[in-house]
Amino acid sequence: MSVTCYLLSPRGYCSGVTRAVSMAKQVMKLYGTFYVTEDVIHNKTFIKQLEQRGMIKVDSVDDIPDGSTLMFSTHGVSPKIVEKAEKKGLTTIDATCPIVKSIQNDVKSAIEQGNNVIIIGHKSHAEIVALMGYADGAKFYVVYNEIDIDLLPDFSDDDVVYFTQTTLDYSAVERIVDKLKEKFPRIKPGSNNNVCYATRERQEVVRKIAHSVDLLVVVGSSHSSNAKRLVEVALDSGAKNAILIDSKDVLKDEDLLNVKSMAVTSAASTPEELVQDLVCYLQEKFDIAMEEFKIQDVTTG
Repeated sequence: MSVTCYLLSPRGYCSGVTRAVSMAKQVMKLYGTFYVTEDVIHNKTFIKQLEQRGMIKVDSVDDIPDGSTLMFSTHGVSPKIVEKAEKKGLTTIDATCPIVKSIQNDVKSAIEQGNNVIIIGHKSHAEIVALMGYADGAKFYVVYNEIDIDLLPDFSDDDVVYFTQTTLDYSAVERIVDKLKEKFPRIKPGSNNNVCYATRERQEVVRKIAHSVDLLVVVGSSHSSNAKRLVEVALDSGAKNAILIDSKDVLKDEDLLNVKSMAVTSAASTPEELVQDLVCYLQEKFDIAMEEFKIQDVTTG
């Protein structure tokens, strides 16, 4: 079959993930074995490679031998984990994304100033779990949709500050913010508060091409928030179909049935080698012409 495939750009590693990956490789060289309580980045292939080379994942800092090396996830960790690590005399390597670190500092400051704090995001996501560690009895709430907002107590007369998980669909966030403003007219955004620029860019290029293709393939792990958001953005933007795959090995022939045009992108935590493996597979098995597609290839508006 003859299929045109657009390879989207930008895609793949953001600057925060690039930094964390580089740090993980250096830590491996320096210390050999090191421990984590959360995946350094949300990509199964990369994490498996680290585990094969000596990284050990544990449920708690309590499970780490005294004097060992602990690496913090790019999504950040709770202050309580940092305190525990210090008490055990662990060598700590902080791979927290600088953008996430800025949000953590601002959340801490907002709480210290006596504000009610609302976080837009998923309660179970590592980034939000880390932020919740700063609450310590403060009025701190996590919302993801309008129902969550309806269930919030009425503190419209108090000072309220909101922050956003960095990996969400920014258009969905805008709708939630509008709803928050209806309920809390005095609400203010945190000074470092938005879906990160890299996430927005990757979503934007998907929006621009989604309606033009029969299939959009996102290479990324199922537990990656920004990967799942790319699939949602594609479907919301008119793609006939959009799928999330870990690698070329899980792409099925039936996925390409009746597909005349497709696009490939990858999550901010996906190694480029996985994308190139998929490209080679598509070119070898099918008559697929590859074309680069960037945001600047189309007019915005």
